[in-house]
Amino acid sequence: MDNRKAAGSASSGAGMRMSIGALARSGAVAGVIKLASAGLSFLMFVAVAMVMDERQFGLFSATFAGASLVSFFASVGQQSTVLRFWPQYVGLNDHNSAHGLMARAIFVALAGLAVSSLLIFLVGFLPFIGRGTPEWFSLCLAAAVLSFALGWSEFTSGAFRAKNALIFGLLPRDIIWRALTIAAVVVCHFLHVEMGAVTATHLTAWLLILSVIPQTVLLMRDTARADRGPLTREQKREFKTVTLGLWGVTSLPPALGQVSTLLVAAILGPAPAGAIFVADRTTRFVTLALNGINQALAPQISSAFYSGDRAHVQRITSLAALGGFAIALCVALTFWMFGGFILSIFNPAYDTPTMRATLVIFGIGAAFGTACGPIEILLQLTGLQHALLKLLVIVNVLGLAATAVTTYYFGPVGAAVSIAATVIAWTATAVSIARRRIGINPSIFGFTMGRGTHFPRVVLRGRT
Repeated sequence: MDNRKAAGSASSGAGMRMSIGALARSGAVAGVIKLASAGLSFLMFVAVAMVMDERQFGLFSATFAGASLVSFFASVGQQSTVLRFWPQYVGLNDHNSAHGLMARAIFVALAGLAVSSLLIFLVGFLPFIGRGTPEWFSLCLAAAVLSFALGWSEFTSGAFRAKNALIFGLLPRDIIWRALTIAAVVVCHFLHVEMGAVTATHLTAWLLILSVIPQTVLLMRDTARADRGPLTREQKREFKTVTLGLWGVTSLPPALGQVSTLLVAAILGPAPAGAIFVADRTTRFVTLALNGINQALAPQISSAFYSGDRAHVQRITSLAALGGFAIALCVALTFWMFGGFILSIFNPAYDTPTMRATLVIFGIGAAFGTACGPIEILLQLTGLQHALLKLLVIVNVLGLAATAVTTYYFGPVGAAVSIAATVIAWTATAVSIARRRIGINPSIFGFTMGRGTHFPRVVLRGRT
């Protein structure tokens, strides 16, 4: 009986699984979308920078970074929770539990976003924090709206990616929102509409909300109409346990990038913060290919791993690392050769030896992380989210302390060195954890592993 059940589970999981060729095509589609998204994001911030002075762009950068930082925590990790459980339940043909899980995730995400946005709004009433910034309250109000929009759009994207609706999951946030924002800023510029940090933040927030309305309506409609049974006590317990781990591991890595901008703003002032913000956003081109592949990879990892085919997980993760790292090296080399020109597009004042070095250092750290492959989503989706969370807490606490000190004494270059070292430390250690605990090496060095490799026995919900 147990053998038949296991065989049935494996068969169901295999039915959801893409071949390497199909996965490569999906990864290529996602990569194109992410490439277009990165280009549009670059142009969006260029457009905003061109209609502001250095102080206003610095305030906008800090506000955007702060809203992004809060949004990472506000959604309570539900964008990863649905990627973790939906493919697992559907792979087992348990559609009632899958829809019940989706309804629960929607409620938790909305509750978290509402509470966090309210807290940001209340911070605007604290005069001692923004004493030197006349726009403080208005910036907090705008940040509250933007944080909600960013968090909800990330959740809806994750929900549709979990359902393998890759293009519909990515287009609204990655393409439509950015294109609308660029068009709106250009129109405002030609109409001579005054564009300060507050106006720009509100504009980006409401355009994002407008962009994800179709996703929201479709997700709510499908979930409300679906036959969904209540989750069992064991499923609820697992949901809570996994959510706590995923909440931390999906929040800390992106939060670190935003904290660097906020640290520079607090220590060196808004003008350097704008330059650091530009360097950080530009560095995302290094991880672009791997991030695109990850959009298609996540549900495949969950489906294959929980149906027992860890050899397949090994193959697809190491192939993703190879492809992502090859492109990352090319982008990092471009930064080294043309970094000054790239930075000057935003503002000629950013083309300095200090900021060129900062951009290259950011690129080195990002390239090393790419060589480690999709390690973050691998640990998230294979039951090792708590091990990843502990690692991230330890490494990032030390890294943030070092970043504060090095920023104070060495400026942007010091911040870049500390942030890059933090990325290198946690990704290298995470690969070691994956190799030891589940026998999977998702880095570029794991390509030789696969068929015939001995994978250690692990316990999954009472089974081995």
